[in-house]
Amino acid sequence: MALWIGVDDTDSRRGGCTTYVAVVAMRRLEALGARLIGYPRLVRLNPNCPYKTRGNAAVAFKVEGVKLEEAEDVMQCVVEEFSEINEGAETGIAFLEGEPGEKLRGFYWRAVRELVPLEDGFRVAEEVSAKLIYYGGGMGIIGALAAIGADLSLGKTYELIAHRRREYWGTVRKIDLASVFEMDRATRPYTFDNIDPESGEIRITPHTPCPVLLGIRGVDPEILKKAFRMIRVYEPIEFVTIFETNQATDAHYQKLGTRDLSDGVSAIVEGIVAETPRIDVGGHVFFKLKDEHGEIWCAAYEPTKSFRKLILQLIPGDKIIAYGAVKQKPQGLTLNLEKIYIRGLAEKIIERPPKCPECGRRMTSMGKNKGFKCGRCRARLPEECKEIVRIPRTIRPGFYEVPPSARRHLTRPLMLDELLRDN
Repeated sequence: MALWIGVDDTDSRRGGCTTYVAVVAMRRLEALGARLIGYPRLVRLNPNCPYKTRGNAAVAFKVEGVKLEEAEDVMQCVVEEFSEINEGAETGIAFLEGEPGEKLRGFYWRAVRELVPLEDGFRVAEEVSAKLIYYGGGMGIIGALAAIGADLSLGKTYELIAHRRREYWGTVRKIDLASVFEMDRATRPYTFDNIDPESGEIRITPHTPCPVLLGIRGVDPEILKKAFRMIRVYEPIEFVTIFETNQATDAHYQKLGTRDLSDGVSAIVEGIVAETPRIDVGGHVFFKLKDEHGEIWCAAYEPTKSFRKLILQLIPGDKIIAYGAVKQKPQGLTLNLEKIYIRGLAEKIIERPPKCPECGRRMTSMGKNKGFKCGRCRARLPEECKEIVRIPRTIRPGFYEVPPSARRHLTRPLMLDELLRDN
């Protein structure tokens, strides 16, 4: 019988890495005669989780040819050797004999879209007969179970991760940056988010002292292998592993109205721009979006860079679909924008006094609804004679997104929408 193993919460803000723990465990199980079935899974959970360390990722993999007791011993040894338990990691390990059913798939969707109470994890584990091992409070059991139950039938991508040897952890990663740009040009859009074209930042290397050397994301494992061979690396590599993932699938979004929004969800909200966007302290841009039920603040924060310029071009009456994370802020519930779809543009007009019919000079207003007068020849005209000027809009209907440096793991880049549409 196949055995699924899930693990989560092995890292801390100082270091550690759940993918590394999983890869070491897989190699040790293989040394005992176990066979790895399919690709291991790298599963991103709710990105709004307030107690996540970094990317809120869990890992699961399936093996055959090993007894449950042997797998338990290996997982405990690896976790106790490499997990950041002493730094507060509440590592959870889950074991499931056989294939996950509907109950675990439902639990996965909750973990991606909600904040799941710990007691629900223990209850589900009992209901599906999953064996648990956990440390501290055991918060990691939620991700471990969700990764086993991950439903990738609606879409998946892949990530090739190269891990460093231990003596290199915490040192500058020795990668030829020019080769990353060359790889990106040669493999995009089949690989994605390798660089941020706006800032020129390399996106395949983390900025933490974790064991990951680099991670390349793409839609096909063979493309990832080709991309990896193009990267010039100047340090030894311990492991290279390809994971199947729910990254870049928009799995975290739910279509919701303003009355159904709550702190911690990621939502797709359709509505009309209710007020002119404004720049606030720190360079953040805010506006209100309304639908038939109410209003919500929308925000394009400073890290979204040029995306804010697009948002500033919106005007009241524009019809949009907003995608983002709902957070409770001082001004109330706020949708932190990740991308928008402009469905329709309102007409932008300005009203101004007419020109004097006698001297041609621009007239001035005599007050609201009181008409106009000429300061030179004293001619007068009624309010109905005001000029209506239509201003051409500089934006067009369609999708717009934040740059890669501001994009979260689950959010699908627009280039992948185009790739899937073309194929």
